[in-house]
Amino acid sequence: MSIRSHRSGLRAGLFLAGILLVFGACEGGGTPSDYTPEELDAAKAQLRDHRRLRTFEAGKLFGDEWVARAPHDAELRALYAYQLVGWGFSREIHEQADAILADDPENPWGLYTRAYAHLVDRDPQLAHETVREAWEASPQPEFAFLYLRALSQDDFEVAREFLGSLDEEARGWPEVMRMEAEIESTARYVLEDPTWADSMRATWAEYKERHPDHVLGYTRLANEAYNDRRLDEWTSLMGTALELAPGSAEVRGQHWRGLWMSELLPREERRPAIEASMAAYREASPETVEGLQSIASMYRQMEDEERAAEIDARIVERDPASPHASSVYLARMRATDEKLSEIFDEHGQDSPEYRAQLEAVRDAVHEYLAKPLYSDTYKGGAYIDLYYALRAMDPVPAEELAEAIRGLAEHERLNPHITFGTAPLAMIDHTPYALEAADIVRAGAPHIFENLEGARSFYDTEGEWDGALRSTLSGIYDVIGWAYFKAGRTEDGLHTLERALAISSYDRNVRYHLGQVYERLAVEAEEDGDTEAVTEWLDQAEDSYIAGFGASRGENPNETALEALYEHRNGSREGIEEYLATLDERDRIRRRERILESRVEAADTYEPFELARLDGEMINSADLEGKIAVLHFWGTWCGPCIVELPEYQEFDERYREDPDVHVLSISNDESNEIIEDYLAKNNFDFTVLVDDGYAERARVRAWPTTWFVDRDGHVQFVQIGTALKLDEEFSWRVEALREDAGSH
Repeated sequence: MSIRSHRSGLRAGLFLAGILLVFGACEGGGTPSDYTPEELDAAKAQLRDHRRLRTFEAGKLFGDEWVARAPHDAELRALYAYQLVGWGFSREIHEQADAILADDPENPWGLYTRAYAHLVDRDPQLAHETVREAWEASPQPEFAFLYLRALSQDDFEVAREFLGSLDEEARGWPEVMRMEAEIESTARYVLEDPTWADSMRATWAEYKERHPDHVLGYTRLANEAYNDRRLDEWTSLMGTALELAPGSAEVRGQHWRGLWMSELLPREERRPAIEASMAAYREASPETVEGLQSIASMYRQMEDEERAAEIDARIVERDPASPHASSVYLARMRATDEKLSEIFDEHGQDSPEYRAQLEAVRDAVHEYLAKPLYSDTYKGGAYIDLYYALRAMDPVPAEELAEAIRGLAEHERLNPHITFGTAPLAMIDHTPYALEAADIVRAGAPHIFENLEGARSFYDTEGEWDGALRSTLSGIYDVIGWAYFKAGRTEDGLHTLERALAISSYDRNVRYHLGQVYERLAVEAEEDGDTEAVTEWLDQAEDSYIAGFGASRGENPNETALEALYEHRNGSREGIEEYLATLDERDRIRRRERILESRVEAADTYEPFELARLDGEMINSADLEGKIAVLHFWGTWCGPCIVELPEYQEFDERYREDPDVHVLSISNDESNEIIEDYLAKNNFDFTVLVDDGYAERARVRAWPTTWFVDRDGHVQFVQIGTALKLDEEFSWRVEALREDAGSH
C-alpha cells in the first residue's frame, strides 16, 4: 500500500523543473548562474533552518537542488552535507568533501565536511584531527561544534578543556551550547558524579531560552521530563517542538514513542493518536526513505509487522541502493538466523526443522549479498551467518564453505577469533584448501593482535597480558601447523605445532593436532617396518591426547581421539572404561618417571645471594645450607608465571611448616608495590624475595625458572617454563631429594 502524500506529485514536478533548469544553464564557459548572491545566501540560511529544526528530509531535497545550481560554493556543500548526516549517507558526505577539496585542498569547509564523513564512519579520532584544522583556519560555530562532538567521543577530558578555552560569545552559539549539555550528560557517568545531570538540564534550559526557535532545546528537555515521568511537562515541550518542526522525522519519532510507552493515553487510544501524528507528518514533509523508515520502525514497536513490511517494500521501491533499503535487506536476512536459533531451542540441531532452516539461512545470506548494498559494513556479519550455517550442514558443502570463509577474510574484522581462527580451521578440515587457510591466518595476524591490543586495559598485569599474547600466538601457529599437516607436509606440521605447544601448553586443540601428527608418523613408521618407532609415536600420541583431555572436560576432540587410538592399539573397545578411569594415574606415572629422569647430570652449586623480602628482612643463601631449597624465579609481567601461581601457592603451603624444606620465590618486578598489589588481589602469601639483579648474575634466562637444591647446595633439578601440574611435579622433585638425603 502506498502512503505517498497528495503533495508529492506537485513537489516532484517542481523538483524536476528545477533539475531541467540546472541542466539548461551550466556553470562553464562563462555562462551566468541562475541565481543571485542574495538567493544563494537565502539558500544557505534555509539549510541552517533545516538543521535547527531537524528537518533533514526536506533539507536533503532542498540541498540536492542547490548543490546542482551552485556546485562550487564550499559553504553550501558543507551545509548540505550536514543534512546527509541525519540520513547516515557516509559515501555522499565523502563525495561532498571531495568536491570541495578538489577546488581547494585546504578549504576549511571541505575539511569540516571530511571530518563529518569520518564521524559517520565511526572514526572520531580522525574526525577531530581533521576538523581541528578547519577550526584553526577559520573559527566557525559549525567547526567548534563538530570538534567538540568528535573529541567527546575520543577524548572526553580534552573535549572539556577545549570547551573551557572558548570565549563567552563562542559558548553562546547554539551548536556549542548543545555540546556543552551533552558533555555534561556524559560527565555524570565518566566522572561518576550524578550532579552533572543538573548542570546538563540547566544548560538545555538556557539553550531553550536563548534559542527558542531551535527544536533541540525542547526535545532534550522533553526527554528528561519523560524519564522523570513528568508527563504534563513532556506534553507541553513536545507540543512546542512539533509546532516548530512538524516535518521532522526525528521529532515525530520521539513523539510517537512517548505516546506508545507512556500512561498519557489508555492503551486502546495510543495507536490512533500515533497514526494521526503520522498523517500530520506526511502532510508536512516530503516522502523520503528516511521518513518511511521512521514510520516502519514505529509500526514494529507497535508489533504490526505486516504494516511495517509494506512500508519496507516502499523504501526498497523508492531507493533500492540507499542505506535505508540496505537496512531492510539486513533485517530480512537476520530474521532467518533468529528463526534458526528458535528452532534450535525448540527442536534441537538434529531435527529436520533445523536442517531445513540452515538452508533458509544460506539462501537468505546469498540473497542479501546479491542486493545493491549501500556499503560493505554488514557483509562480515552476513558471512559469519553463512559460515556457521554451512559448517552445521551434513555433509558440509566444501566449495560453498571455502567461498564463505574467503568472504569472511575480506569483510569481517569485528570477530578475528572467528575470521582468522575457527573459520580457517574449518576450511582445513572440510575443504581441499588447507594451505589457503594458512595464508588467511598469516594475513590476518596483524588484525588479531590489533584487536587484542584494543582489549589490553582488561589485563591487570603484564603477566596476564603476556599470557594472552602467548595464547594468541600459539593459536596462530596451531592453525598453520594443522594446515601443513592436512596438506601432506607432515614434518612442517610437526615442527609448527611443537612451536605452538612450546609457546602455550594449555591449548587442547594443539594437543589434539599433535596427537594426529604423531599417529600419522606411526603409520609411516609401520610402512617402513620400524615397529619400535611405531610404538614410540603412538605413545606420544596417547600422551598428547591425555594432556589435552585433562586441559578441559566437556566436548573435547582429545577424548574421541584417545578412544579411537585405544581401539586401534587393542583391536577392540573392550576394557576402555577401565582404561579411561586410570588415565590420570597412567599420566601421573609417566610424568613422574620423566621428571626424575631429568635430574642434572653434573649438578653444581648456584650463585650465592642476599636478598630482601617484601617486608625488608634480608635472606642469605647461606641460611639454606642443610635444607632442601626451592628457588622460583617469576614476575607479574610473565604470562606463564601468572598462569601457574595459584598452584605455586598450594605448593608453598604444602611445605610451609616442613623444617627440612625452604621454598622461596624471587620476583624481578620493577617495584615492591607492583608485587604487593598483585599478591593482595589474588590472596597469595608465599614468600617473595626482591631481585636486585641476582637473576642476571645467576644467568637465569627464562621465566618461570625453578631450581631444586639439595642439602649440599647443588642444583639437582631445573624446571624452565610452566609445569603441567606444578604442585604435584615440584613435590616429586622435593621428595626425591629428601630420599637422597635419607639414603646417605
